[in-house]
Amino acid sequence: MSTNAPAEGKQPLEQRHPETAMTQKNTVDIAQVVETQERSWFTVTLFVLCALVMLADGFDNQALNYAAPGIIKEWGINRALMTPVFNVSIIGWMAGSVIFAMLADRMGRRRAILLAIALFGGFTFAVPFAHNLVELSTLRFCAALGIGGGMPMAVSLITDYARSGKRGLIITLLYLGYTAGSSGGGLLAAELIPAYGWRSVFYLGGAGAVVAAMILFIGLPESIRYLILRNPTSDRILAYARKLKPSAQFADDTRFTIQEQARTGVPVRHLFTEGRSSMTAFLWLALGFSFVTHFFLSQWMTTLLTDEIGFANAARSQALFQLGAGFSWFFGWMIDKKGVSVMTLTMILGAIPVAALGLVVGMGAGTGAGLTMVMALLSGLLVLGGNIGLNAISSMIYPTFIRSTATGASFAVARIGAIVGPLLAGVLIAIGTPIETIFLLGALPLLAAGVACFMLNRTITPEAAREMSLRSALSRH
Repeated sequence: MSTNAPAEGKQPLEQRHPETAMTQKNTVDIAQVVETQERSWFTVTLFVLCALVMLADGFDNQALNYAAPGIIKEWGINRALMTPVFNVSIIGWMAGSVIFAMLADRMGRRRAILLAIALFGGFTFAVPFAHNLVELSTLRFCAALGIGGGMPMAVSLITDYARSGKRGLIITLLYLGYTAGSSGGGLLAAELIPAYGWRSVFYLGGAGAVVAAMILFIGLPESIRYLILRNPTSDRILAYARKLKPSAQFADDTRFTIQEQARTGVPVRHLFTEGRSSMTAFLWLALGFSFVTHFFLSQWMTTLLTDEIGFANAARSQALFQLGAGFSWFFGWMIDKKGVSVMTLTMILGAIPVAALGLVVGMGAGTGAGLTMVMALLSGLLVLGGNIGLNAISSMIYPTFIRSTATGASFAVARIGAIVGPLLAGVLIAIGTPIETIFLLGALPLLAAGVACFMLNRTITPEAAREMSLRSALSRH
């Protein structure tokens, strides 16, 4: 007998339990694959396709605004009667955010996005066939259901594939698609409506959405995290993993796992279980308050400033404010580095230029106009950039099985602020409130949002800290 032969109790694991050893060698944590993914056309294509969904939302956000004057003129109605149409669009957007979010956590991100975009495209194309405000409102509500569901789902999908340390940056970069859609939609409308009438905008938007849906059907992948939770035997998991990390050369029998568990029941309920109640509540408060100021400025800035510095300068100020959204990526990058505390500071600092708008505008059309545009740009950087940063956080602090629901619900809550802000501003204007006081009061919700962000940072759960970033400043355990 050879003296070099191992003793019975000292045999290597693969000799004593070959099946167990094989299983261990061929089991891979998908989180590690995502964290160590390689640059590839797969992730680039995914980003572009998700940005296409955001572009459709941005286009939709402006289409009715530009078509409204033509509708009013053709139908011979008072412009005030368009208000319910605008409001029903917001309600449809809110409802779609929640409905499709819960569907996505049940049927998958990919299917939910395709259904949402198809719904939006079909009903947008049907808008030109409306003959009265009731029909127009109904069609716009249905279209808004679709686009309200598509946007948060695109954010959830890109989050599932992003490295933990770059999620904030990638999500905020995704919003450039929204900016392109809203600004590009306005430019297209300016050319199309004078030549072809208000219906042309909706024909183009509807047809574009249908084409986008076909492109997404061909190229959009499902969330690999979602598949492992809901359909772990799917062949797509291995295919996606190989595209994420080609050099790993995963074998055909590789089994992928995830350190999460799916839950049963109504998805929204899980936003308030396992220690998430306070975190969810403060996130919603931060979003709601910040959007009060956001939409107050978006809808009333030009009107309020025109009498003080003239329409041209007021329009330039509005444009500079909107330009601020283009720098939201900076806040995503900072969130990845420093956590939610970045948003606390951003919200509080944002209140300063907003309040200052009411003071500097009174200096006259010369000096006042220049300072007003500076304050408008600073407001856009902090308010719009901060809003997008908060939206990014909503998809970063929840586990995979409720990520779509959490993102959709957060988007819906933010839209409540979008309704309240312009409404309160309208009341203040109606009762003759001085412009300095209007902007000062318009800045106060940002301070409330800052407090909510501070409390959000204190109530982040250890699980959420890990979800947001393994290297995040939020990890305090």
